[in-house]
Amino acid sequence: MVGAKQLQASGDLSHLRDRAAEVWSEGALRHVFKNSPAAIVIIQDGLFIDCNPAAVQMFRAGGRDQLLFVSLSQVSPFVQPDGTSSAIKAKEMIATALEQGNHRFEWLARRQDNSEFAVEILLTAVPFKDKQLLHAVWRDISRRKEVERELSRAREKDDAFRAGQGRILEMIARGAKLPEVLASLVNLIEAQSDGMVCSVLQLSEDGKRIRSGAAPNLPEIYVRAVDGAPIGPKNGSCGTAMFRGQPVVVTDMLEDPLWEDYRELAKLSGLRACWSTPIFSGAGKVLGSFAMYYRQPQAPTGSEARLTEVATHIAGIAIEHERSENELRASEERFAKAFNANPYPMSLARLDDGRVIEVNESLIELSGYSRPELIERGLVELLWEMPLSRPELIERVRKQGVVRNLDARIRTRGGRLRLMLLSSLIVDIGGLRCLLSVANDITEWKRAEEQLRDTRAELAHVARLTTMGELAASIAHEVNQPLGAIVGNADICLRWLKQEPVDLAMLREALADIAGDGHRASQVIARIRSLVKKQVPEKAPVDLSDIAREVLALLSHEAQRKQVKLRSDLKSAAYVVADRVQLQQVLLNLVMNAIEAMGEIEDGTRELTIETEGSEESVLVSVSDSGPGLDAAQAEQIFKPFHTTKSGGMGMGLAISRSIIESSGGKLWAESNEHGGATFKFSLPVM
Repeated sequence: MVGAKQLQASGDLSHLRDRAAEVWSEGALRHVFKNSPAAIVIIQDGLFIDCNPAAVQMFRAGGRDQLLFVSLSQVSPFVQPDGTSSAIKAKEMIATALEQGNHRFEWLARRQDNSEFAVEILLTAVPFKDKQLLHAVWRDISRRKEVERELSRAREKDDAFRAGQGRILEMIARGAKLPEVLASLVNLIEAQSDGMVCSVLQLSEDGKRIRSGAAPNLPEIYVRAVDGAPIGPKNGSCGTAMFRGQPVVVTDMLEDPLWEDYRELAKLSGLRACWSTPIFSGAGKVLGSFAMYYRQPQAPTGSEARLTEVATHIAGIAIEHERSENELRASEERFAKAFNANPYPMSLARLDDGRVIEVNESLIELSGYSRPELIERGLVELLWEMPLSRPELIERVRKQGVVRNLDARIRTRGGRLRLMLLSSLIVDIGGLRCLLSVANDITEWKRAEEQLRDTRAELAHVARLTTMGELAASIAHEVNQPLGAIVGNADICLRWLKQEPVDLAMLREALADIAGDGHRASQVIARIRSLVKKQVPEKAPVDLSDIAREVLALLSHEAQRKQVKLRSDLKSAAYVVADRVQLQQVLLNLVMNAIEAMGEIEDGTRELTIETEGSEESVLVSVSDSGPGLDAAQAEQIFKPFHTTKSGGMGMGLAISRSIIESSGGKLWAESNEHGGATFKFSLPVM
C-alpha cells in the first residue's frame, strides 16, 4: 500500500495502467492463446471461430482449418454418456455459460480419427464489441476416467466377492450340504485370480488322514489319489500343512522334497506350484487345509493373503458347522433311543408353553393310552397331576437346574391312580428348549411301605406287650401300693366316723390321701394302657424330659427290685416332634436293657443314668449303665433284627427302637464307657 501511494504521488500510476493495456493488447493475448499448453477454442454463435495448436493436437486434426466453423456437437459422438443428444446438450451448456458468465462440465469428445475421449470444458463468456464470445478451455481427463473406471470395477469386484462370501455363509446357515458349500467357496476364490486352481481338503476325525472336501477344477486323478492319504512331515503341501499346523509354500512341486513321493502325480495332473494353509476350528484344532495350485512354478506375490484368509475362515466355519450338526444329530438319535428304551415313564414338553410333544413307550404302557391320546392332552400339567403349577415347576427348574422326586400322580385308562416321583430338567432338542420329565412309579413301593409300617407297628405293639409282661411284678407293685394306702385310709376314716365327736380335720386329711393315691394309681394304669394300646402313631410336640420322668416312675420299683440305682439329669423344655408312645417305648426298652445287663454283675455298684441335653438343632438323650459294656463289633450288630444276647429274647427291641428314631429324623447308636458299662444315645431334631 505504501508503494502504491508513492507511485500515485509521483504520477506513475497512469503509466502502469498504460503498461497493462499494452500487455493485454491484441498481440499479447494472441501470444498467450497460441502458446498455452491447454487446448483453447473460441466459440461464437455455437461455432468454433479459432483454436490454438494444443487444440489441434488434442483433436488430432490435420491443421487449424479443420476445426474452424464446426460446432461442439460435431466434435462429439451423437449421444453423450447420460443418453442425451450431443447437439441438444451442447446448446444447454453454451446457454448456461452465457447466462452465468462461466460453466464447467464434463464431455465426451471425438477426434478426427473417430476415437472418443473424455474432457473437462470450462466455458467463459467474453463480451467483444456487440457480440458474446465463449472462451473454451479443454482438458483431457481420459486417464482420470480410466482410473475411475478401474476403481469402480475393483469396487464392483470387491462387492461381488463380499456378496459371494455372504451367499456361502447363507448356505451354511440354511444347512446346505458341505461339499456344495466348499465347492461354491472354491469357485468364488478361483474367480478372483486368473490361472489359479484351488482345493479344500478335510482332516479325518482321528487327525491322521486327508479326506476330500472340494476341488471342482482339479484333475479327477489327483482328487482320488489325495483322498485317504496320510498327513506327515513330507506329505506334499496339504498333508504337511495339516501335520505342522502351519502354511506350506511349494513354488515347484517337481523340485521340492516335500513332493518327493507325489512327483509323478503332480506331472500327471499338470501341476507345478502348490501353497497350502491349514484350516482351524474356533478352538484352534486343525480341520483341514486350503490350497492354491498353479500350472507353472510360481511364488506368492502377497495379493493372495486376503483370499487365503477368507477361504480358510469360511471353510473352517463350514466344516465345524457340519461336524457340530452331525454330532447334534447323533446326540439327538442317542437321546431318542434312550428316551424310548428307558424303563421309566418320560414326557417331553415345550418349555415356552408346556405343550407335550413326545412320550416314551414306558409311559404309554403304564397309562394304557396310545401316544396320540397322551400328546392330545396338550399341557404337561394335564398329563401329570402334581402339586406345582407349570410356571412354578419351570421357575424352580430354572433356578435349581433339576427338580427331583416331586410327588405326582397319573390316572390310567382304567381309572386307577398311579403314584409317581417326578423329576424334571431343561434340555435342548434341535435348538428347541424343552422340559424333560422322568417318573418313577412308586405305587407298589408305597403299598409295601404301608404294609411295612403296619408290620413295624404290630411288632412294636408286641414288644410293648412283652415288656409289660416282664414288668408285671413291678406294675402290680405300682398299682397295689396306692390301692393298699387307699384301703388303709378308708378303714381309718370308718373308725373315726364312729367316734364322738368326729375329728373333721383328721377325716379331711385322710380323704385327701385317699384321693391322691387314687390319682396315682389311675396315672399308673393310664401309662400302662397307653403303652399296650394298639393305635396309629401320631406325631406331635413332646418334651423328652417329661417322657424320661414317666419311664423312670414306671420302672422305679423294677430298679429297686434288681438293686439298680436310678439317676437323672433332665433339662427342661426338650421339645421334639414325634409320637409320645413310641418314644416311651424306646426309652423303656433302653432302660430295661440296661437294668438286665447290670443283673449279670455280682460285685460293684449298679447305676443307671438318664440325661437330656438340648442344642439349637437337636435334643440328645443318653442312657448309661455300669454293666459289662460292649465291644466295638457289638456296637452296630445289636441293632440288627433278630440279634439277641438274652435267652428267650426276640432280638427286635433295639431294631424297632432305631426305626422309630429314624422315622422321626433322628439317629440311635451305642458306645462303650471308658470305665465300664455302655451308653445308648439318640438324637432328634428340635421343633
